[in-house]
Amino acid sequence: MNIIENNQDFVKWLRKVDDDHIKRDHELNSYRHSNNTLRVDNLTIEKLEIRRKHFETTEFQSCVFFNCNFTSSLFFVSTLINCKFINCHFTWTDFIDVDLISCEFIDCRVYQMNMSDAIINNTVFTNCTDITDLRIRGDRDREIKFKTCYIQELRIEPISSKSTERYIFANCLIKESSFYRVDFKESAFEYCNLALNQFNGCSLSDHSLMISNSIPGKEYNFIDIRSILNSVPLGEKVLENLFGIHNRDIKEYLVDMTSKIEFQSIFISYSFHDSKFAKLINEELKRRGIITFLWEKDSKAGERLTKIMSDGINEKDRVLFISSEYSLKSKACHFELTEGRKKQELSWENVLFPIHLDNYLFDLEKDVIRPIEKQDEYWENITELKRLNSLSFIEFINPSSRNQLEFEKQIFRLIEGLRK
Repeated sequence: MNIIENNQDFVKWLRKVDDDHIKRDHELNSYRHSNNTLRVDNLTIEKLEIRRKHFETTEFQSCVFFNCNFTSSLFFVSTLINCKFINCHFTWTDFIDVDLISCEFIDCRVYQMNMSDAIINNTVFTNCTDITDLRIRGDRDREIKFKTCYIQELRIEPISSKSTERYIFANCLIKESSFYRVDFKESAFEYCNLALNQFNGCSLSDHSLMISNSIPGKEYNFIDIRSILNSVPLGEKVLENLFGIHNRDIKEYLVDMTSKIEFQSIFISYSFHDSKFAKLINEELKRRGIITFLWEKDSKAGERLTKIMSDGINEKDRVLFISSEYSLKSKACHFELTEGRKKQELSWENVLFPIHLDNYLFDLEKDVIRPIEKQDEYWENITELKRLNSLSFIEFINPSSRNQLEFEKQIFRLIEGLRK
């Protein structure tokens, strides 16, 4: 092993013309291993222009590079341990198949740096005001921290499942960057300004994206379906502030969308006075693949009304009863409720499924039920409905004042109850 221990020898070696090292490109077939490893120890190297130099099988120990410019240079099959780069500029510089151990980049500027197949351990970028087009790729372990940096077009690509990765971004501005299948479960973004970044197929824990992060204006970040499904449910503020997603239950919705789920079929019982709302509920259920029976759409002409109702209830799994003052005073609705109760008693399974548009169900007393001869039958129907948990849709009746997000959440709760 050759060892350089003074600046004069290093500069002399650096400026030596070596046709095997000077290449116009960095294609893999131009790399070569040197038979003699060079070791550079404890040097402080200042104000050097390092252009088109290939450091191959070179070991740097406790070196400091100060005010140096690296242009079209390559570190290949090399090791850097406890090294510092202070106020250095890197342009088209590659670290390939290297070990970066406990290194620091302080007040540096980076343009098109590639770290590929590098072991990166306890390496920190601090106060780097311009990091543009930094690419981190390969299958080896990574532990990197960025503190108070401006980062644009950072690209982090996946590693193998056998390797570990951890990234800390603190007080950084990060924009237009891409994270592809990155495991961020042991990583964190803290007090960062994030804009127009893409998270594709990533995994996030509940501490990966802190609520201390923000975006400039409305420049929301993008997160794909796979990242949401791979991650723990993200906090409401994180979803809203960073991604413009105003639904904290988004993961549950996506699980339903991407899973093959079987639902019970539904007979919808309602008063014609509530037909507009019944049609809305019917459309929401059918849109999610649930088989329904709605009188105005599915009843057959020319058949007896009671036969249509009885057959419809027996053919479907559940009776969705839209409870209101009008439906509870309807002879036809009580016929359907009675048929539903009979089926329930024979099958020993839950058949009736109430939702309500007002509180009449809960205020109703037996002695006001008419006609008198039907009082006992109707009261049994009402008692059974009261026994069940009824979802309230009172605040969603009026379309002009309907909060669509809250309505979607209530529909989701309704659908959850219809799973087989």
